[in-house]
Amino acid sequence: MIKVHCLVSCVCETIKRSDADHRPYYFGVWDSSFSLSADYVLSHHDETINHQEMLVWYERLYGIPVEEWYDHKQSKEENITQLIQRIEQKNMDESVIVMLDLASLPERENKFHHDVFPHYVMLEATEDPEIWHMLDPDFRYEGELERERILAAVRHRAVAGGFAFRSTDVRIPNATTVSAYFMSCINVQHPLTEAVKRVVHHYREQPEGLPNALKQLPVIAIRKYAYEHAFAYLYEAIGRDLQTSDFEEWTDEVETLVNQYSVIQHRAVKYAVTRQPEVYLEIERLIEEQWARESAIKRQLVDTFHAYQRQEGIEHETRTLYDQLSASSAFI
Repeated sequence: MIKVHCLVSCVCETIKRSDADHRPYYFGVWDSSFSLSADYVLSHHDETINHQEMLVWYERLYGIPVEEWYDHKQSKEENITQLIQRIEQKNMDESVIVMLDLASLPERENKFHHDVFPHYVMLEATEDPEIWHMLDPDFRYEGELERERILAAVRHRAVAGGFAFRSTDVRIPNATTVSAYFMSCINVQHPLTEAVKRVVHHYREQPEGLPNALKQLPVIAIRKYAYEHAFAYLYEAIGRDLQTSDFEEWTDEVETLVNQYSVIQHRAVKYAVTRQPEVYLEIERLIEEQWARESAIKRQLVDTFHAYQRQEGIEHETRTLYDQLSASSAFI
C-alpha cells in the first residue's frame, strides 16, 4: 500500500474492506492542499486547510457521509471529552478518526523525524479501559497504546481535528460519478512545484532559511504517489494489462517525480551552506524538470481518462480535457 495522505487512507480503509474500489478516491490527492506561510515556509498542514470538499466527494462516490465531530469553536478539553465519549460508545460499524501529534509517540515509526507531526489515525476501545487500539492505515500500523499517551498526543497545541462515519453500506460508484470527480480534480498547474520555486527564489540572497523552509517537502511530495492509484485504476478499467503495457514506465516517472523533490531539498541545504551560484542554478534546473515531468504525467493520465470515458459512453468535446484547461485553471 502506498503512503499518500493520512485522512484519505483512513476513510479508504472501509472501502478496501468492501466490493468497491478505493483507488478513484485518490484522484486529485497529488495536488491536495498544503501551506505556504507568509515567510515562505512549506508545511503539509495548518489550521486553515479544509477537507470538506474532499469529504463531500467521498459521500458522492461511496454513499457514506462523514461527520466532522471536532468542534474548533470549543476548547481542546471539550473536544477531548467528545473523543472519549465517542470511543467508549461507538458501534462496530462506526469509525472514529482524530488528529494527533505522531512525534509525541516516539514508539511509533515516523521516518520524517519532525519535532511535530500532525497526523490522522483511527481509534477504538479495548477490554482494558486504560488501553486504546490504534489503526494508522497510512503508515500501515495497528497496535495498542496507553489511552493517556494517545490523549496527550491529541492535546498538542499544533493539532486539532476529527471525523466519524458509519460503514454499513458502501456504494460502488458508477462511471459517471467517477468521471465527474476526475474532472473536478485535474489541475493544469503544479502547485507544489510552483511553491518550491517561489520558496527558492525568496531565499536566494539569504539561503540560510532554505533548509527549514523546505523541511516538510518530502511529506507533501509523497502525495504524488496518488498518480499510481489513478493509472492503475484507469488502465485496468480500459483493459490495459499492467504488466505488458507502459504502466510501469509511468509509475517510474511518478517515482522520479517524488524522489526529485528530495534531491531539490538536499541541494537547497547545500546552497544554504556554500552559497555557490552553480548549486542555485542546478536547483532551478531540477525545478524546471519537475514541471515538465508532471506535465507529461498529467497529460498521459488525462489521455487515459478520455479512453475510459469513451469506453463508458461518456462523451464531451473532442479536444482533450487537458487542452481545455486554461493556464489559470485550478480545480482542486
